[in-house]
Amino acid sequence: FMGVADPPRPEVKAAMAVCRAAGIRPVMITGDHPLTARVIAEQVGLNGNTRLLTGPELDALSDEELKEAVGQVSIYARTSPEHKLRIVRTLRELGERVAVTGDGINDAPALAAADIGVAMGETGTDVAREAAAMVLANDNFTTIVNAIKEGRVLFANLKKGVRYYLACKVALVSATLLPVLLRVPVPFAPIQIILMELFMDLAASATFVNEPAETDLMRYPPRNPKANFMDRSMVSSIFTSGAGLFAAVSIAYLVTWYSSGNLAHAQTVAFVSWLLGHLLLAINLRSEREPLFRLGFFSNRLMIIWSLATVVFILFATLVPGVQSLLKTVPLSGGDWLLIVIATVAGTSWLEARKLLFWRSNVKRR
Repeated sequence: FMGVADPPRPEVKAAMAVCRAAGIRPVMITGDHPLTARVIAEQVGLNGNTRLLTGPELDALSDEELKEAVGQVSIYARTSPEHKLRIVRTLRELGERVAVTGDGINDAPALAAADIGVAMGETGTDVAREAAAMVLANDNFTTIVNAIKEGRVLFANLKKGVRYYLACKVALVSATLLPVLLRVPVPFAPIQIILMELFMDLAASATFVNEPAETDLMRYPPRNPKANFMDRSMVSSIFTSGAGLFAAVSIAYLVTWYSSGNLAHAQTVAFVSWLLGHLLLAINLRSEREPLFRLGFFSNRLMIIWSLATVVFILFATLVPGVQSLLKTVPLSGGDWLLIVIATVAGTSWLEARKLLFWRSNVKRR
């Protein structure tokens, strides 16, 4: 007698735990004997005591009975390609998003029918690779989990960048509209608006691409594919975030205008408030739930470089005579700088305070 063992990779068990925490339900569909399937399931952390269905038992189930069973059964044994295909189709009919992994010719129908088929690149057959939408170069299940995490990071950073950009637009329109309603000059010179629109906001939005993942990213269920990109919470966040920047710029501008009556002076204060305020806003919008001290202030080096460049630009705009003439700015006093710093910090720091409260409440619940 000769026994042959093909144990799972040691890192698979941890990857399965990550999947469950992320709201992803792993399911084993194999042609092996039921006892073999249960042992492997226990080794990878899939509950081996759960209900198991074999191919002949699947044949005895009607379509309606199978729809009830697939929500409870996570282990299938002695299955054929037809059984795999039927399970995948049933899950999709129930509204599930299904990913299928496989390496053999018998896996091709299920790979093609899934929302995303994942074939093994090292040991997979040509048929399996052709039927799949993605091919793993290292045949490692953890690579799939890493790909899911990377996809979530990309989507989250896209939302952060869009949210920040639109929040700046809300603040800019509001800060320009309020003086018009008050019948006072607008807070920005045309050249200043051009700089803000063409360079500052777009550059800041691009830095969100380099944002690392929040630590709780894989502890939330998958996003509903039918949900709008700009859902209610995102729209609300755009207006509330923009309101803080609008308040900071408007207060600094109106206080300076009504106290001095000097338009160039007031517009300079508004311009610098905008630059500093939208810098602080970008830093505060780096995360949705996690406070900055947990995320790491220097974890996004691209944003740090952009922030330093913005500060240097502010100094050039207010201190260099040639640049002042070009940008329609004037030198600022110590009182002006104090007003700008207080207004911009107050207008943006409340976002960080809210995240800190949210994080502490979650820690207590855990």
